[in-house]
Amino acid sequence: MAQPVLAMDGLTKRYGEVTAVRSLDLAVAPGEVLALIGENGAGKSTVVNMIAGMTAPDAGVILVGGARAALSSARAARALGIGVVHQHYALVPSFTVAETVALGRVGAGRLDPAALAARVRDISDRAGIVVDPAAQVGSLDVAGQQRVEILKALSQDVRLLLLDEPTTVLTPEDAARLFAMVARLKASGVAVILVTHRLDNVFGVCDRVAVLHAGVKVADLPVARTSPRDLVSLMISGRTGDSGADGLAQRLSSEDLTLHQPAADPPGPAPARVPARAAAAPPPGPVRMGLEGVALHRANGSVAVAGLGFALHGGEILAVAGVDGNGQSELVDAMAGLSRPDRGIIRMGALDSGQEGWNPRALRRAGLAHIPADRRRNGILPGRSLTENLLLSRFFRPAAGRGWLIDRTRAEGEARAAIGAFDIRTTGPAQPVGRLSGGNQQKLVLARELMDDPAVILAAHPSRGLDVRTIAFVQDQLRRHRDRGAAILLVSADLGEIWGLADRVVTLSSGRARGPVAPGDTSREEIGGWMAGH
Repeated sequence: MAQPVLAMDGLTKRYGEVTAVRSLDLAVAPGEVLALIGENGAGKSTVVNMIAGMTAPDAGVILVGGARAALSSARAARALGIGVVHQHYALVPSFTVAETVALGRVGAGRLDPAALAARVRDISDRAGIVVDPAAQVGSLDVAGQQRVEILKALSQDVRLLLLDEPTTVLTPEDAARLFAMVARLKASGVAVILVTHRLDNVFGVCDRVAVLHAGVKVADLPVARTSPRDLVSLMISGRTGDSGADGLAQRLSSEDLTLHQPAADPPGPAPARVPARAAAAPPPGPVRMGLEGVALHRANGSVAVAGLGFALHGGEILAVAGVDGNGQSELVDAMAGLSRPDRGIIRMGALDSGQEGWNPRALRRAGLAHIPADRRRNGILPGRSLTENLLLSRFFRPAAGRGWLIDRTRAEGEARAAIGAFDIRTTGPAQPVGRLSGGNQQKLVLARELMDDPAVILAAHPSRGLDVRTIAFVQDQLRRHRDRGAAILLVSADLGEIWGLADRVVTLSSGRARGPVAPGDTSREEIGGWMAGH
């Protein structure tokens, strides 16, 4: 058996009284693709940070090429041939691709621009990554920026590439290209660790899968010897055959598991002209929110959305599909009252975007809820308690207190009720939200936004980065409110989520909107093509 590229022997990491990872033994061989999966809070991020040199274990050792490694920093990890592509990219928008790759090189010394561009092209050719070394990073879409991060990681002649949730924001086409690249790296002897919550990733490209549960490795086996049902059971209970996993596993259709299968070659260009199609019939519920001829611009002045119009009805989930950066954030901000359209009008009841009173407070009083795309930046205050975070959108409700005076007893009681109703894993209402796992932070945001039964819900990427159990919980909450008559706008790049939830779909790409169309009147391939601009 080949010497492992990387091996973890008895790795343990504690944060105060919490043991994030306990006695972990795990290895990956040259030319092997290993999936690392588990629920939010299972310890995956801690493992990533220890391999990347961002945090030190409290016990145990990491071996690289059979030798004990001191991964004291990200630079030390790169020097040993470990490349890491994190879920959240760290790129300078004004830099070129070549300049960005130079940032990731250890001991690069004085840089020769021509030699650096040639180096980037050489890495691109070997990995099968298409990117222009002279392109400005800020001009690239999300998939292009991911390719730059991968190039930066590969610029050190890596022996191990760690990909953290790599398909979260990719179209099916871009995911196929990513997996074709992984296959080429595998064939060249590079080891790959894929950290993911998506089982279609596991079955589409991985050789082995390791499952973490509550910081402990509960399985390490060939992908060919397991099933979605067993993996879901291992993630949520630490063992196979758990009855609670049955319902979750049944939601994973065969189509879900083949959606991101690697292709031998990236798909060719689709016809430029999209066939005409009648708009999907609107649901019977009343119009809760309407857009007419809406045009939106980005902060840099470029057009994000042009001439968008649709009606959002009670009792429906209308999905907005698209790759990040195609106007979704500008659309949600305008509908939430955080900005105004440059042209056109948005109406909700007696309010419209042309009025002085178009603002988040007025819209919330009219029954609007907003689940933001980035919960850490726009949804929570990490250093404040659960109680205080639950009050963020509720200060001016009569039940909360009088004016600026908050009824703390009532607020704590509501926090305890929310903790129970939304299964938030916490030590209590006083715990700082920043100490919760990502899934529990998202449950807190859902509790705050949904507990008053809003009439309109703006849900932007509500299940991004969550484990299968939390995804199911989030989606069940959206279905429940839809069935109670709420009008829901779901922004998502996950076609599996859209097909499982949406009554109608609008696709945004390069400022253009296509739809609405019912999922039954189209296909994932067609919507994926629209997302890619075909």
